[in-house]
Amino acid sequence: MTGLRGLLRRRGGGRRTGVAAVTVVRDEPEMLPRWVAHYGREVGLDHLVVVDDGSSDGSTDGLPCRVVRNPGFPDGDFERARMRLVSELASDLLRTHEAVVFTDVDEFLLADPARHDGLAGLLEARPGVDVLAGLALNVVHHVGHEPPLDPARPVLGQRRLAVFVPTLCKPSLKRVDAPWRRASHGIAAPFTPDRDLFLVHLKYADADLLRATADRRHAVHERSGLTEQSAWARTGDELVAELATFVPDSLGSPEDVPEFDPGSVDLGALVEQRGETFLAVGRRQLTVMRAGHVVRVPDRLLGRV
Repeated sequence: MTGLRGLLRRRGGGRRTGVAAVTVVRDEPEMLPRWVAHYGREVGLDHLVVVDDGSSDGSTDGLPCRVVRNPGFPDGDFERARMRLVSELASDLLRTHEAVVFTDVDEFLLADPARHDGLAGLLEARPGVDVLAGLALNVVHHVGHEPPLDPARPVLGQRRLAVFVPTLCKPSLKRVDAPWRRASHGIAAPFTPDRDLFLVHLKYADADLLRATADRRHAVHERSGLTEQSAWARTGDELVAELATFVPDSLGSPEDVPEFDPGSVDLGALVEQRGETFLAVGRRQLTVMRAGHVVRVPDRLLGRV
């Protein structure tokens, strides 16, 4: 993984302005257009970097943003190598940008629209904050009650329900050259999740998409030396079967479900320092999802992703 610095071929110096956004993908034809469209609106298409880790389906061809072709991650070192890559790219980007976002392709950062004009407005309101993390809403498909997603429409609105997952309150937006760690759940700098920032996770937002994406990622898992604890270790059928258990059949209309309240979250319990790493903590994602504590996505976020 040497030689990645300088891949963007941009000169440093001068005043740092704007926000850059980075993701790493392999064969993500459904979610990547949403990621590009969302962060293109937030920070500008010229400030997006898509790292293509060997896509074979053409999904990264002809994108209206920069694409970095990754030469491949070493066998048995997939996750650590991925963190090194995005941290090195962020170092380059921070020479010319005020801040850098890194998310998975199914993760969408949203500043509270009732309080801020996008991510740029939130950053302006947090001048002394080096690292920002969003409160994570894992959007769920109420299978049998909601139709498949229409790809031409925003997800939020077609889907109204989610589960708050503390371990996904990741340090996704940074102003400082501190490396991401632990699959980007941690970083080598202090952070506290922000009540005015949401991380909307769409992995479970549609059963059909979940099955297709999980099967592609499972194939990567089998080839890349990831552990059985990896999020990519399970098949699509396994995840879809589990999705059906996340939302109780007895649940009524989304309007009958309490809206997620950021003010109810104990921010101090969401992050721990472990050595030099500050890490989002809590029960494992699936444990939280299985508990069935479903909330309604705040109405002010509908149509935003």
